[in-house]
Amino acid sequence: MNILIFGIALLLPGLFAVDSALTLGPSSWDISQQRFWGTPIANFVFWIGLAHAGTFFSAILLVLGARWQHRVAFMAELSTLAALMVAASFPLIHLGIPSEFYQMIPMGNLRSVFVNPESPLVWDFVAILAYGIVSSLYILLHLFSLQKSSLERFRRPFAWILFPLVLWVHTIVSMDFAVTFVPNWQGAYFPLYFIFGALYSGVALVLVLTELSGRRVRAVEDLLISFSWAILAFWVWEALAKGIWHSEILVLGFLVPQLLWISKIREIQGARVLVAISGMVSLWWERLLLVQPESLDWTWVDIGLLSFGIGAFCVLFSLLRRGVQKAFPLALDENALEELRARPVQFARKPFWISICFGALAALLFAVYFVWNVPSITWMRLIPILFPIAALTAALSLSFFAARKVWSSKRIAWILGILLLWGVGVWGLVFRGSDVSYSEAFVTVSDQAGKLKSSAVDAREIWNARCAACHGKDGNLNRKFVHEYYPLPQTLSLSRIDSLGMDSLKRVILDGRNYMRPFRGRISDKEAAALVHYLKSMALQKEKGGLE
Repeated sequence: MNILIFGIALLLPGLFAVDSALTLGPSSWDISQQRFWGTPIANFVFWIGLAHAGTFFSAILLVLGARWQHRVAFMAELSTLAALMVAASFPLIHLGIPSEFYQMIPMGNLRSVFVNPESPLVWDFVAILAYGIVSSLYILLHLFSLQKSSLERFRRPFAWILFPLVLWVHTIVSMDFAVTFVPNWQGAYFPLYFIFGALYSGVALVLVLTELSGRRVRAVEDLLISFSWAILAFWVWEALAKGIWHSEILVLGFLVPQLLWISKIREIQGARVLVAISGMVSLWWERLLLVQPESLDWTWVDIGLLSFGIGAFCVLFSLLRRGVQKAFPLALDENALEELRARPVQFARKPFWISICFGALAALLFAVYFVWNVPSITWMRLIPILFPIAALTAALSLSFFAARKVWSSKRIAWILGILLLWGVGVWGLVFRGSDVSYSEAFVTVSDQAGKLKSSAVDAREIWNARCAACHGKDGNLNRKFVHEYYPLPQTLSLSRIDSLGMDSLKRVILDGRNYMRPFRGRISDKEAAALVHYLKSMALQKEKGGLE
């Protein structure tokens, strides 16, 4: 109850920040003009790291044979689902148009929109979507296995599918940084760096949650100390190789956890919780400085987004825990779990290998389909999204084998039929797209009087709210997004603007062209003309040396 109340208190102001972020766009939060990333992406990387907690404690330690893992498995799995939902919201905030998220689905060129499968943005979407679905199926299997012992033999095979997938997800997240032209982000060690950081923060989160639920698991405390030493190695490497060193991160993320070596401090519950929170704060701060190493100039929206993340997690975790406690009371009964896990469990070998074959076949068919639709892409370049597709298919197949142990064929057929109809409906919406108009209600940028004039100040306000997400505040493109997602980005130059003509550019703004969607109905003709003049003024400044 305390976690839920605390979450609601933080979530409510956070929702106002989200509303402002979606209404005003990137100009409402602090953002790096060199990398065009800000707090939404930093929060995304942090929360997706916390989402590794459930997989680590429930799947990875199950595969490795740690017998104590069941004591925190359900707590960690619930935290994974909550953290995943929070993490997924931040890229949508950064995207600016949440209803258009499906444009990230790699469908070839069926919608006459070429989605670049070599972009880490697309890799992220596919990997995290697969991870979210597989994690949900895994926790359902875990819960139902408490009631049907025959399902227990499927848990370890499922864990073998989830184990490499969770490592793949954070490897892909690290590639968002490593494949760019930013020198500080380049390095083959980045995937391991991100994985260890994610596991460290996830262990700290589970320690806090177990302590708040009235439990103590010393093995989790030992893991926290171990991961603090592991992440120190990467921080030292960064300092020696790149000169990147933040003393506050060292203190919070390494020195403070060493207090657990002192027995008197370790026996105090509040001290253990504060040490774990210190570890999480250090990893969040480290992700923030990684995304935006320049001096921070936060707005209230940045603080609100932080409040939104913490509040949303606390609310979601509390609701999930209550639902599980009501539907599956054995899940949180430590004594009952001890008895259940003491029983010998077999490995569903045949269903596991059949599911693996189905997964490999699905990945192969997708590669053939995509290369057929977009011949310029070779199948080798699709590997980052092929593995999540294979893992998702294998998990769905294994879930089918498990369902046959507890449900009749008729019931399974009904469930598959409903899922098929739902999938066809979603696919139809995605395929249809929205080529000429938006179904979402948009807020027109206006001054306090409600009448926007075509002055330079007002044009800059519209530009920052509507155009900067792709074109950059200075007109020199959001290179992190545009160069990866769109094939032919245009540069800002006075000669190009003059060659196109002011009237032509105004029509492009209002009616759209190629990858640019129409703004008619969202801004007026007068505002579109003001934007063209503002664009030309930026080009003039650039020629005079006012813009780099």
